[in-house]
Amino acid sequence: MKLLVRYSRGRLDYTGRLDRRRFVAWSESSPGESVVAALASHTRFALFGRFGAARRDLWRQLRTAARSETIARVLQRELDVYISRIGLLAHARDLPRVNIDLRRLIVVPRFFANAVIHRRIDAALARVPAFATGNGREALRDHFLFGVLDSVDAAIANARPSPRAPVPVGSEWIIVGVNNRFEWRSPGLSPSWTGHFYVLELTQEPLTRAVRKAAIKGLERLESSISSLARLRRDDILRQAGSSAEELLRSA
Repeated sequence: MKLLVRYSRGRLDYTGRLDRRRFVAWSESSPGESVVAALASHTRFALFGRFGAARRDLWRQLRTAARSETIARVLQRELDVYISRIGLLAHARDLPRVNIDLRRLIVVPRFFANAVIHRRIDAALARVPAFATGNGREALRDHFLFGVLDSVDAAIANARPSPRAPVPVGSEWIIVGVNNRFEWRSPGLSPSWTGHFYVLELTQEPLTRAVRKAAIKGLERLESSISSLARLRRDDILRQAGSSAEELLRSA
């Protein structure tokens, strides 16, 4: 499967590589059909059908836009900030945590990090003709943007962060684990953006073997406690931490 984003040497890189199968599946969904049908309505004649011709044309437009210098520059800028932003979000109030040798091991829901980058990229893409609301392309913009975010999640998960092989997120934190499944939001709410990052605080003291072993045990404790969180408690964490996260982002 092609990924729009890959992780390499501590950096998220935008590749511009679209997955055609994902696009075809989207074009056959209700939102995708509406965009293709609108384009087909302006097609006078096509030997094998106006809808098919319109879909091929839309694919070419999307691929060209995804590979354009403008889009690549916008996406790469936001991806560069995304990693460090996870460390900033670790300071939000009320997030589940344990202490590991005078270091904090904190759970950062993916929802927070993804919601921020979604908002910022969506605003930028809305000014690009291929994705502009004025051209009736909101559904195409959503399809592309959620593809980017899915690739971000996959890229970090594929790096397999652990206490022995962490992913750095700025100068103060490292990702030492990823949960892909936990549902922070009620089922049915969109976007769900399940799961979370486990981030460990860095100090002036080195990450010794003993600290890494303690972090593994801390991950196990957090996994166990989080799995039993009641729905009301999950909602309360998202509300309290979300409000704090917005304050942190405004002051950053």
